[in-house]
Amino acid sequence: MHMSKGIIEGWAEMSDWYQKQSQISLADLHVAPLCEGGGALGLIDSYDGKRFLELGCGAAQNSIAASRKGAEVFGIDGSERQLRHALHLKFQHSANVELIRGDIEDLNWVRSNSMDCLLSMFALEFIEDIDRFLQHCFRILVSHGTLLLSTTHPLSAFEWDNQTSTLDVTNYFNPPVEIWGHDEEQNRVTFFRTIEDIFSSFTNAGFNVERLLEPMVKPVQDGIESPYAGDYWEPYRTRLEKIPFAIVIKARK
Repeated sequence: MHMSKGIIEGWAEMSDWYQKQSQISLADLHVAPLCEGGGALGLIDSYDGKRFLELGCGAAQNSIAASRKGAEVFGIDGSERQLRHALHLKFQHSANVELIRGDIEDLNWVRSNSMDCLLSMFALEFIEDIDRFLQHCFRILVSHGTLLLSTTHPLSAFEWDNQTSTLDVTNYFNPPVEIWGHDEEQNRVTFFRTIEDIFSSFTNAGFNVERLLEPMVKPVQDGIESPYAGDYWEPYRTRLEKIPFAIVIKARK
């Protein structure tokens, strides 16, 4: 199974606009929009001398952040356009990151027991067979290695009413599939899954889930600076102060 060509092309189309509209830190891991980062949340035990692989790295801001903390980092993404932004940031900041254009749904070529930590932020929701993906993640990690993953919360599938500041949850147990982009025939799909389904896929792959977070947006007056912010996310602030956008999972092999 391979990642949909439509999804890769969709990210190519929106990449320039998305990167311009987003403020993404190169100093800390971003795990959820308008929320605290990986450092404040204590999600990574150690960087120095560790081998990191980011799956679906986009413009590689997390890869660069990890490399600046002493990790040896590899970043994989299917979008050439996103990787152009990653290359620009890599050279601009002299980051020690190896960038690879590849399909994160086909990881057979990645050596087993080769990485201390895997990062994957907001890629899982574009993967149809997450059981196969997580099995490969388990295989790639060294013994006791860490997988830190963010994905869209199932409540993100439902419509928000701005007038009443409430969410219209029609059927949590069967969340709708989002078709995005201008052409519905291009198979640009976001898969929303219940927390139970995601958790079960992790444990079925052999992982020990150490932490499961639903990060809450901090009000502006609290003075919390998020490593993942910008004009892209500000219109959703009121919603995200009440309804989590992401599930963040830290799991151990």
